[in-house]
Amino acid sequence: MIDLTKNIRLDKNSQKKYMLAKTTMYAGFVLGMIIVANKILFPSQTLNLFFENLNAAKNTIVNPRFTDGKIPSKGNIAKDNTLIFNANPLGNFSSVEINFHTADKQDLSNSTVWVQKSYQAFFYPIGKPLGFKNGSLLTTQEGEYYIVSNGTLRRFANTNVILTLGFPKTAFTLVTNEDLKYNQTGEDITSLNSYPNGTLFVIDEKFYQLENGKLLAFVSDRAFLSEYQSIQAISKNRDFFNDYPLSENPLGFADGTIASAGGSAFILSGGKSYPIADFNTFEVMGFSWDNVIALESDEMGAYEQQKQFTLDQPHPNGIIFSDKNTNEYFIIDNGSKRPIKSQAILKTYQFQNEIAVDSNGSLKKLSCKLNKKIFPFKTYSCEIKLEEISSIIGNDYQLEAKLISDSKLKEINLNFSTPLSWKNMMTSLSKIKGNLQSNYSAQ
Repeated sequence: MIDLTKNIRLDKNSQKKYMLAKTTMYAGFVLGMIIVANKILFPSQTLNLFFENLNAAKNTIVNPRFTDGKIPSKGNIAKDNTLIFNANPLGNFSSVEINFHTADKQDLSNSTVWVQKSYQAFFYPIGKPLGFKNGSLLTTQEGEYYIVSNGTLRRFANTNVILTLGFPKTAFTLVTNEDLKYNQTGEDITSLNSYPNGTLFVIDEKFYQLENGKLLAFVSDRAFLSEYQSIQAISKNRDFFNDYPLSENPLGFADGTIASAGGSAFILSGGKSYPIADFNTFEVMGFSWDNVIALESDEMGAYEQQKQFTLDQPHPNGIIFSDKNTNEYFIIDNGSKRPIKSQAILKTYQFQNEIAVDSNGSLKKLSCKLNKKIFPFKTYSCEIKLEEISSIIGNDYQLEAKLISDSKLKEINLNFSTPLSWKNMMTSLSKIKGNLQSNYSAQ
């Protein structure tokens, strides 16, 4: 520290002012460090939902709905309905204070609120078990041969049909009859001169898939190989386009592929690309940098870019969740999580990323009962300690509220916090250390 008083003589009055200024500066520095340390070690965050405009940008509580999926109109909640909503605070918290502000004088005392934790998409209802994907070539010990077409299992009538159409018998994957039960059964294939939907071809070293009488071209070999193996494609020459014209719609990578282009990371799903908001979103949402595919401009150009993918959004179609503890796998598909019951089926989808989840942990619910607050008026509140679920994999807290009377809500506030305590400080330090080690290892 430089001390100018060694070279400059100050009168007593100036010296007092100097010492006061130096003490104030030191105190301000220490206070600033305390404030910063407090925010890091004992974080807090408030999220809000305003019912007068559920689409407003200021709403940081997302996806308010009833169990039937309907959206609450103007905050009107019938006592027989369960209100569900999601919160995605950034950080690790040990408690949440829940505040319901009513528009009128309803009494919400003793109404119950539950909270559980996972990823938002993993809270989707369980759908129909997933079957083999279109284009899959399958065979059984009994000598039956199948192709999956339009989601159905179509049996080849005999070996002559297979050979005449040009399907390589070595491309058929051996499965059990138990594996086959997850696809509906379609009509047998008897024609020797027409191909079923889903059939794969290679023409002049470019891959195609037949859909509704037209050939859809994959944007690249890598896109094809993200879903299939090259041995599954029947080789044809360009005259084949006379029978099956080329479609204008290209085929991209497998849904759920994580790609990069222009310094940004994207989720590819359903012909659309979702730019991931930032580094933190990428990691918090469970993605792995090891699985990112760097795209060429023509590959990226086949996708329609969407708004940023943020912490408030559910994972899109094609994302696979895996629980190694229970050996369960699920794929996200149009608002449901479809279980993958067969290892043979799973292998046909394992070109995609897998995101770890805790199936049993996601079912654990904590609860509290609302009590009326003296101030603010018309406010009912309760607090839930989150220690039991805070370590469960996922970024999303899903809350459910069962109100004891018909109500009109004005707003909901969620105050996530980490109270000052030695235990919370050590927990925060441990998580910071873990994050630093994880970031270092990733590099």
